[in-house]
Amino acid sequence: MIFRWSIWGDHISKNIELLRYSILSFKKQFGNNHQYVVYTDNAEYIKRYLDKTVDIRQFPTGEGSLFRITSKATWLKWCPSSRMDIDQTEFFVDSDVFLLKYPKEIDLFLSNPDMKFAIMDEFFGQSWQHGTMRKKATLDTPFVNAGFFIQKTRCDISGDLIKEFEWWQKNIKSDEQTHHDEQGALAIALTKYFISGELYILPKDTYVLIGENENTNISNLDDITLFHAVYPNHSAFYKFKNFLDNILYEQLRIK
Repeated sequence: MIFRWSIWGDHISKNIELLRYSILSFKKQFGNNHQYVVYTDNAEYIKRYLDKTVDIRQFPTGEGSLFRITSKATWLKWCPSSRMDIDQTEFFVDSDVFLLKYPKEIDLFLSNPDMKFAIMDEFFGQSWQHGTMRKKATLDTPFVNAGFFIQKTRCDISGDLIKEFEWWQKNIKSDEQTHHDEQGALAIALTKYFISGELYILPKDTYVLIGENENTNISNLDDITLFHAVYPNHSAFYKFKNFLDNILYEQLRIK
């Protein structure tokens, strides 16, 4: 399996600690016999903070880099392509997503032949969560969170996502762009799979968003499998850092 992250620009200095904890949390549960990949625009800097088992790759330039654009929208997380190896299950993980225990639901998803993709639910579905892509969303478009997304072996969202990306490039002006546009595009790309029952939405009571406006009542993570310490301030990471330190004690000792 492939686990991949992306980090670039100002996000590197602000979120490098989160990225390290995120990677370690997945390695603790899934072990070292998988690919752990980080794409970035500053590979040399990133290498100072991550262990040598992580494959750190510089964003390519030129024609082979479809999503290599500067924008408020987070298209760079898909660079250089939305699929590295179609013969492997591929996890897209944001640097502020942390896995706390072995995810049995993912095993169920992978063993279900009817399912192709898996993703997190949104905290409370609202049109702004689709960004400016709400112009193209339908009543069937799911409210999902793009911080954690899985493509099963032999399944590929690329064609559907590129279609929405190209529409966004042609129709959304720079002063209209929002942080959520890429998430909205992914939600639209997944709509037909949602309708056909091929999209697995992870249970929102154990795969949770935590932030200044999301799940503010959560005081401990004992019953949580995965949490997304949401943008912009990632306050949940700092709130629960001691919890992460305790479960990742061995991983943090070894750099």
